[in-house]
Amino acid sequence: MARPLGVFLSLIVALLPLGAREEKVLCGTHRDGWQEEIQLHRQAERRRAERGQPGRLGLGAAERSAGRDVGDIAVLEDAGDIISRRNPFNLDQRTVTFLPSSPAASRYRFEIGAASYDAEAAFRGRQIAGLDDDDTRLIELPFAFPFFGASYRSVYLNSDGNLTFNEPDVSTSARSLGRVTSGPPRIAPLFRDLDPSRPAATVSVSLEAGRAVVSWVSVPEFSEFGGAPRQTFQVRLYPDGRVQFAYSGVNSRTAVVGIAPGGLRGSTAVVSFLNAGGGEFAGAVVERFTDVEELDIVLAAQKFYETHEDAYDYLVIYNNLGIEASPNAIAYELTVRNNRTGYGDPPVDVGREFGSPRRLQAVLNMGPLSQYPIEPNAVLPARRPAGDTPLTVLGHEAGHLFLAYASIRDPADPRARPMLGRQGAHWNFSFNSEASLLEGNRICDRQVQSCPGPAEAGRFVTVATVEGFSPLDQYLMGLRPPWEVPDTFLVVNSTITNPGRIPQPGVSFNGTRRNISVEEVIAAEGRRTPDHTVAQRRFRFAFILVARPGGANEAQAIEQLDRYRREFEGFLARAAGGRASADTTLRKALHLSAFPAAGVLLGGTAPVRVSLQSPAETDLSVLLASPDGALGLPASVTIRAGTSSAAFAVRGLRAGVGELVASVPGGAWEEAVARLAVLAPSEVRLAVVSGDRQPAVPGVPLREPVVIRL
Repeated sequence: MARPLGVFLSLIVALLPLGAREEKVLCGTHRDGWQEEIQLHRQAERRRAERGQPGRLGLGAAERSAGRDVGDIAVLEDAGDIISRRNPFNLDQRTVTFLPSSPAASRYRFEIGAASYDAEAAFRGRQIAGLDDDDTRLIELPFAFPFFGASYRSVYLNSDGNLTFNEPDVSTSARSLGRVTSGPPRIAPLFRDLDPSRPAATVSVSLEAGRAVVSWVSVPEFSEFGGAPRQTFQVRLYPDGRVQFAYSGVNSRTAVVGIAPGGLRGSTAVVSFLNAGGGEFAGAVVERFTDVEELDIVLAAQKFYETHEDAYDYLVIYNNLGIEASPNAIAYELTVRNNRTGYGDPPVDVGREFGSPRRLQAVLNMGPLSQYPIEPNAVLPARRPAGDTPLTVLGHEAGHLFLAYASIRDPADPRARPMLGRQGAHWNFSFNSEASLLEGNRICDRQVQSCPGPAEAGRFVTVATVEGFSPLDQYLMGLRPPWEVPDTFLVVNSTITNPGRIPQPGVSFNGTRRNISVEEVIAAEGRRTPDHTVAQRRFRFAFILVARPGGANEAQAIEQLDRYRREFEGFLARAAGGRASADTTLRKALHLSAFPAAGVLLGGTAPVRVSLQSPAETDLSVLLASPDGALGLPASVTIRAGTSSAAFAVRGLRAGVGELVASVPGGAWEEAVARLAVLAPSEVRLAVVSGDRQPAVPGVPLREPVVIRL
């Protein structure tokens, strides 16, 4: 007898995921990613401690696990700790109150309280009729509401569990922490892909003289087939700027909760609302909850450094377990160390928390190896419009150490960054970034040049995508002087309304051309330091595969990853126009005290020390060289057995910039490189690096330091 059709359909539904429908994007990178990952790592460590598992609470609590090298690929075997469910939602039947702690609610603190969900306000409130999935309504408030220094009389109610000021947010891109901090000013009791159009789901608004209450009642997460978990919660706004989140039946597996002034204003605080308190916040204060399996990138880095020395600028981590890098993103980058200026990314130094005492600059979570084609230059199916390949994705993420955070300013809105697109970390679709790897287009202007396609389609057309690092990219990376960066342009008032749209050739659109010079970028962001003369140009990458012991297809995965590794060296050099290089071998650390850059007077000498991470077992001869002949050096120096360093003198022979290269025969240690500026005594002068364009008030300290370089 034939099975009933209903049984067959039920089987299909059971086999298909009920997860949210969100636009798949290339990259989940955002400015505050390192904070997000450290906080999730702490939560995972706390959960392990509560369960009595090995390890200790806090950063650096890496459990011992099997790690081995297969050629130049480091393999980390997951023992159920690197991959974990790190921070399940824990605010149900609780209340989070944000209290303004300064005039105009420019700063906030938060408190946790017992359940206070107001069911009567939810029931008596006006139901928002016809509110659909990814929808919004403008709500007029009964009072002026102060929030992070501004005052608002209206707010957008967005179906995805959040309120925004000034503009709605109905994008289908990932409901991420980066979207919360970089988007409009936002109040997010449960930022998640919710669908209030489903039966029995309601969203209501209750407006009173002393408060405004918005309630999501039994609203399910989006699912094509129904059956998704339903969520009940509300947000309450008060005339003094107070904000309250009250939860009464929330079991979401992933969500972002918090408040943000928007536009990347202030310093973001990624917190645990239930386990932390105190402090005042002038920027976003948020928590990301996740009860899905994710890679603990902090723990993975710590475990790598248990068996490897601190000899790498980048850790590049893939997994063979099918674990996404982040929800609906192929990969992301974390900058963990940055003392450079002039390209829009604030300083940070948390490398020690990832296990690196002094060298590591960035960690790349490249996600599951299975999402990439075996051929390094084949196009990823998920990125076919942009033409991204395994190598361009890797180049994109590596570029995030410097890009794309810089922008000119908008006189009408100084907080805006018009050159930037998604999450304030990628180029705007309508910016002619010369087909930058950072989600960039090359744009042709039909009024200025001959362009493909019919003129009536629009003044502008995209003609190429993600080819390499543009001249502006290279300036921001410290690889090119500003006078070698040609002018470019941004299309303002673009008919492409989504600046974060995936780059794609052949798209015609209209708008107004706004020319941009590198001098304008420098005026907005400050001078790039260190500049092109001494900035680092050689970078070391460690390629890591996270796998399970005895996992299937490991040999094939290692072979695939090793091919990416080998071909990436040539790719990076080409993408940077020959101005940068990558070394992807696994080696011991060899450190020059002059790294990454130093200086010496012409005809004078400067002391330099070469060091190992651990004392030498026998006398170790280190070869020294100056490939361009600008430096006078001994041919070699010996690190004696039982010691870990040796000193030598460098003499300036020719004005300019010279490279100092130290190497150990046999290939066990990395080749260490430093750049030294050689200056005649008459050319030595003090130069202002940054901080010289601030308004000054007598007797009042400057907001930023004045940086001067010798």
